[in-house]
Parts: sequence; C-alpha cells; structure tokens
Amino acid sequence: MPADARTREPRAVLAFLPAGGQNNPKPVLDRLEARTQLAIGLMSATQGRYTPQQEMLDVSAGSRTSAAVYDPRDPPQLQLVVGGDGSGFIFGWSKVLRRAKTALAEIKPGMLASQVPGAGAYAGVAGRSHLEAVAAADVEGNVADVSLGSAKTLVDRVKGLLTRHRFVVAGLPTADKGDAALDQLLRDHVDGDLLLVLQTPPRARVPQLLPAGALGVRGGNGALTSETTRLPGIFAAIDVPMTVLEQLGLDPPPGVRGQPIRATGTRDAAVLKTVEARLRVVSGRRTPTLAALLFAWMALVLALGVARDRPGVRIGLRIGALAMLWVLPVLLVTGWLAPGRLVEVAIIVIGAFGLGALTDRFVPWPRGPLLPTVVTVVAYCADLVAGSPLIIRSLLGVNPRSGSRFYGLGNELESTLTVVLLLAVGTLLLGRGRSRAGAAVFALSGLVFGVFVGAGQLGADVGGVITAGAGIAAATILMLPGKLSRPTIVLAALVPIAAVVALAVLDLLTGGNGHFTRTILKADSLQSLLDVIERRYTLAFNVLSTGAMPLVTIVTALAVAYAVRYRDRIYAPLRDSAPWRAALIGGLTASIIGALTNDSGPLLFVFGVFVLACATAYIRGDPRLDAEGRMP
Repeated sequence: MPADARTREPRAVLAFLPAGGQNNPKPVLDRLEARTQLAIGLMSATQGRYTPQQEMLDVSAGSRTSAAVYDPRDPPQLQLVVGGDGSGFIFGWSKVLRRAKTALAEIKPGMLASQVPGAGAYAGVAGRSHLEAVAAADVEGNVADVSLGSAKTLVDRVKGLLTRHRFVVAGLPTADKGDAALDQLLRDHVDGDLLLVLQTPPRARVPQLLPAGALGVRGGNGALTSETTRLPGIFAAIDVPMTVLEQLGLDPPPGVRGQPIRATGTRDAAVLKTVEARLRVVSGRRTPTLAALLFAWMALVLALGVARDRPGVRIGLRIGALAMLWVLPVLLVTGWLAPGRLVEVAIIVIGAFGLGALTDRFVPWPRGPLLPTVVTVVAYCADLVAGSPLIIRSLLGVNPRSGSRFYGLGNELESTLTVVLLLAVGTLLLGRGRSRAGAAVFALSGLVFGVFVGAGQLGADVGGVITAGAGIAAATILMLPGKLSRPTIVLAALVPIAAVVALAVLDLLTGGNGHFTRTILKADSLQSLLDVIERRYTLAFNVLSTGAMPLVTIVTALAVAYAVRYRDRIYAPLRDSAPWRAALIGGLTASIIGALTNDSGPLLFVFGVFVLACATAYIRGDPRLDAEGRMP
C-alpha cells in the first residue's frame, strides 16, 4: 500500500451499474457475483410504490416513508443541469423539498452529500440520463463537481474527482463497458475506502429488490445486510448513506433512520435469486388463494347438505371452520416449499381441508379448534425466534420488497394471531366457569405472546402489542368472578399502555433496536412523535378508501352488529361457556382496537372478524342441534 494511502482520509464511491440489455443479457447480480472481491446482496429500493426518482431521493436522505403520505404521491421528474464552472444542479429540486415537507416524517433529501466536507461529486457518461447524480446532491440540490465524458475515460475521471472530494457518485457505462469500468474500479481500490455498486434504477412501478455489491464494508465479502432488515442478503436504500458516513468517519444528523451495511455469512447469488423470486409472487397469490378456500368451503357445505341434509351442513361448517384455522401453519409449509402458483393453491386448500376433516373426526366438538390454534401459535412464535424465515416467505407474511417491514409480524397477522391465541385459551378452558385461575391463564398467555409479538429481536410490532394487550385484557376481566367493577375496567383499559411501556423497557434492555426503538424511543422531539401518529392514521385512512375495502369494512361491521344483536340464538350451543365468551369478546376487542391504532386500519378489523366468523361457524356446527338448528 502506498504511503499516501495510509495517511489520507478514506473515500467512498457509489457506482451505478446498468442492466446490460441485449448487448449483455447476463443479470446484474451474476455480474456482481463474478467479482469475488465484492460482498453481494439485494437492496429494498423504496417503501411501497417504486419510482426511480424516489429510490435516488431515499438514497440521498437516509430516511423514508410510504409514498401514500406524500403530496403529491410521486416525486417530480429530476434532471442534472451542468453549469459553466463544472458544478451541477438537480432541476426539480424545489418541488422535491416542498413534497418532503408533506411526508409527516423527518425526510431531508440531499442529507448525505451535505454531511460530507466538500459535498459530493458526480462522474457520468455524456449523452445518458444522469438520475444517479441525485445521490451526490446536497440539501439545496447542488452537486459540487460534475464530470461528463466518454465511457473510456470514466474511471480516470472518477479518480480525478477523488483527489478533490471524499464522496463520488459514478454512473457506469452500459453492457461490457460497464463491466470493464467496474473491474478497473476494483483494481484501483484502496484499502480503507468504500466501493458500493448498485444496479442503475430501472423504469418500473412495482416494489423492487435491486442487486448490489460492496467492497470495504464490515464483514468482508459475504452477504450484505443491516440492522434495518436483519435479513442476510437484503438491506434498504436508506442504509447506503449511513454506510458511506460511517466509512468516512462522519456522524449523521438526527432523524436519519438507516443503519450501516455489513457483510455476513456466505455470498450466494443463487440463494438471493430464490428469495427474490419468492417475494415477487407472494402478494399476487393472496386473493386467488382466499377465493379458492372460500369456494371449497361453500362447495363442501353444499355437497354435504345435499347428501345428508342439515346434519351434513353442520359437518361442512365444522370442517370448513377448522380448515380455515389450519391455513396459517399450512402457509408456513408452502413458504418453505415455494411451489408454483397452482401447486401452492392446491397444497393450501387440500392440506387445510384435509387437516380440518381429520381434526373434526378425531377431536370431539367443541374442542376441535384447540389443535389448529395451538399449532399455529407455537409455529409462528418458533419462526419469530428463528428470525422469521418462513413468515416472510408465506402468503400472509411481511414482504421485504415493499420496504415497510423486513422481519417479524405484519399488520395482517396482528389481529389474526391474537384471535387465534384467544380461541386456543378459550378452548383449553372449556368446561370451567369464571375464576381467577382462568383469568390468570388468559393473562399469562397474553404476556408471553406479547413478548414474541413486540420484542425488537422477534416480532418488532408495537401495534401488535397494543392489539394483543386490548384483547387479552378484555378476555381476562370477563373471566374474573363476580360483577365488573369500575376499577377493574379502568385497569383493563390501561393494559395496552402498560404493555407498550414494558416493550420499551424490554427493547432497551435487550438492545432490540427495532422500528419502535428507532422511531419512538429515540425520537428527537415531540413533533416527531406527533408526525408518527398522524402518519399512521393517514395510512389507515388510505387503506380504508382503497379499492373494495370500504364495502368489505361495512359488510364486516354489519356482520358484527348482527352477531351481537342475535347472540343468544347464534351462540346458544356455548352460551353458558365463560371461556368461549371471553375468547370471542376479547377477539372482537382486539380487532377493533387494532384497527384504531394501526396504520393498516380496517385490515386488522376484517382479518380478526373473519377468524371470529370461522369460530362462530364451528359453534353452529354443533352436532347436538336439532333439524331446525335449535338446542333440544
């Protein structure tokens, strides 16, 4: 190593490698893997809807939020303008700043270059789009130094800029010339410097996981990851500026949410491709799978009704309800298998209804739900301990492509698993009356479940803690003997708050550093906390007003109102069962409170009530009912 390399300050190069197209059809990830010096991985480009402009703005800011809270949602078109003195300016930056102020979050486009003494520089190929220059712009949209020229001279121009600037963004040439430029950058790399290589932002509208490589990050040349994602091989765009600043020995300003990228484990492009391929299809398979399950249930009830009249209908209700309770663990299996679309739907439908039929055959009514609910809770808690590898690959798991959450539980599972847990405890306690011991079982199960749901090292879901806390509190007080007193009701209302406080203590003691820790516990001002609350309700309203959700929510609410109004008749088979009543009311409470306190709003209400509807169908499948559906 030359003497000046040992004494000079470290530098960082952020290079963008275009996809090759017809001239070089080899995928970017394969081209990066062929350079064995590089650690490789996939970058979650944006949160929610993707645009190339949003990706580059997130890279420059080190913080991001859902596009749904911006006004307007899409960023403006951005263009590099080069001045006569060799500096540059991003045309459209004033619109970027106005839009960032509407985000209900501390978003500072241009933060990265502004934190580097001397700001950022950009080298690109003349005649091409220079959107990558946004990463080199400061908070005013200025690029300190711009060098445009031929592909042949690009690397030499990058080296020239590095003599004057510590942070340089490079737009590499296309096809084989891009590979040659990357090889030259690798040969000229100086120990202590950082080279980050990202795929040039593609023109797309769906969430993206883009190939990336790095030389000079902590951990060597394994799979890239960060504390933002905690997934081997995946990091987020907002982690890029934190990595650059850490390498340069510079501190980020308050409000930056990204985490430094590091390398861990084994670099394997085939594994990354498998993960990306699975994550690309899971969202699109949810609706067809649900439709297939409901159709199968209707067909089963109809067939058994024709064959055996009303007793057959009740058998169909029981088997279908139990099948729906088996769906969640079956989803973990198909997440592990990652089959094709039709095969996955078939496995889920046949597997769930097969398990439902076996459960109904060998577990007497009304204890049938105990087996699938216990298996579900244990399986999901075990996967959370393992780092959520199956949950993120399942059809109802969080999807790292969307960039909102990378591990733990998503909003769809919050109320669903809470209701499943309550049904498990309610079925376990069947035959017991209201007692302090029964209340203690509900409370203790909720406490343990809350640790799995909310701890930063596991589920990392503060909304889930509130949802579960509300449901468990309602079920617990309903199991207490005697009349409900005002102090008991007040105490139950405080349980979700106490659960959040306990979660904060747990995360601080264990170093959880989850989303809750970074956004709430480490918030630098009261306004930041208020922005978080406002952002959550803005997102919830967006969910409520999207597509068919208004109609689905109304139908769900009407179903709840009907069940409450005619509860004595509907739940007659178990009207004297205190544990079942506690489970059902606790589940409804969790669904409502979850909808009111989470950014997915009505989704939690709909999912929770759907599980309650399955439990209701199982109750109405009581084999003791007479031909008119009444108790003898």
